[in-house]
Amino acid sequence: MKNQILEQPKPANGNGSNGKAHGMASEIAERIGRSIAYMVEHLDEPLQVSTLAAQASVSPSHYFALFKRQTGTAPIDFFIRLRMNHARELLDSTASSVKEIAAAMGYDDPFYFSRVFKSVHQVAPAEYRRRNGQTRATVQSPNGRAMQPLMMSLQRTAQPGRISF
Repeated sequence: MKNQILEQPKPANGNGSNGKAHGMASEIAERIGRSIAYMVEHLDEPLQVSTLAAQASVSPSHYFALFKRQTGTAPIDFFIRLRMNHARELLDSTASSVKEIAAAMGYDDPFYFSRVFKSVHQVAPAEYRRRNGQTRATVQSPNGRAMQPLMMSLQRTAQPGRISF
């Protein structure tokens, strides 16, 4: 799970204020990239913006603004999408029940998990699995540490500074 999440910006040619601005943008991208890596490694745990902000050494409100500017979405919305995309991968690649996958993703209530999944993917998890078939192994541990690795890669969109799924 130690994938490079954000492509590192190329150094600016020249110097002066452009170089300084680019250096700041690069540092922000790096901080947000570390936050996203942290999110990926903690998909099964509750997440608070204050934790991510502290890791980035900025206030929660400033962090929220930086994250949204870099990714186009709020940190918690981004985290929920990461979780639900990984849940979708588990539905595709395991025979685990929806309840087991909900627990592996840190949700105590499988019905709430199903509502969140449906809000992201426009289909309930059980229906998603019926439509796409079932597969191989079972999630070994409900704490999420033994889950299949996150297969999704984040790629930049055509809009600079934004990340999409």
